[in-house]
Amino acid sequence: MSRQASGHRAVSRSPRIRQRPAGGVPRRQIAYRRALKDRGAETRARLIEAALDVFGRQGFEGATTRQIARAANANLAAILYHFGSKEALHRAVAQHIVDSVSPRIGPLLATVQAQLAEIDPPGARRLIGRMVETFVDVVLGSKEAERWARFVVREQLDPTPAFEVIYGLMGPAHTMLTRLVAIALGGDPESPEMKLRAFTILGQGLVFRVAPTLVSRRLGRKALGEKEREAIKRILTSQVSAILTMGGSHA
Repeated sequence: MSRQASGHRAVSRSPRIRQRPAGGVPRRQIAYRRALKDRGAETRARLIEAALDVFGRQGFEGATTRQIARAANANLAAILYHFGSKEALHRAVAQHIVDSVSPRIGPLLATVQAQLAEIDPPGARRLIGRMVETFVDVVLGSKEAERWARFVVREQLDPTPAFEVIYGLMGPAHTMLTRLVAIALGGDPESPEMKLRAFTILGQGLVFRVAPTLVSRRLGRKALGEKEREAIKRILTSQVSAILTMGGSHA
């Protein structure tokens, strides 16, 4: 008896056809190409830039690797490939900030270091003025600085191992400034007095970065431009002169 006669119908089986996306390239091949691309230096740079923003806004604990990968338009596995862990990515962001800022202040710090042995009080005051102006340019002179500040301020309030990376730049810079202050005032560079005066000099400029909304509203500006930046330099320089001439204990 034939299969048709027994009530069974023959079912023709067509070979399975692998579905392809519109471009005609298999999905597996697309994923492979994406994985290779995510191993490149460009992807690593995008991950750091994305992580700088996400960590700055969310903090280390609040940020997730999924958020960072999405913001970088990268595969989640790319973070593991390039950095090994979320913690290592966090430290890489701190190093990125240091590497970005160092060329902007390094030449001046080298000049200060070279002159420390023979500089007199008036020369120390002039170099402090240059350090203040450079500091203002670094802190307010680029859009990147706003994102740097978010990350650094979080590390000041709730330090992680990444703070040690940042301190590797900030610590020596403050030490150099303190030594100049001590020369200008005839004090001991290791004394709390000299260190506090150096912090006071730096702190006057920080308000313009850590409280930009307040500053802009009070000035009636959407943002601080070059004109405002030059005015800030002039005012801070005059304030520094007051700090370096006021009386008090130098102990």
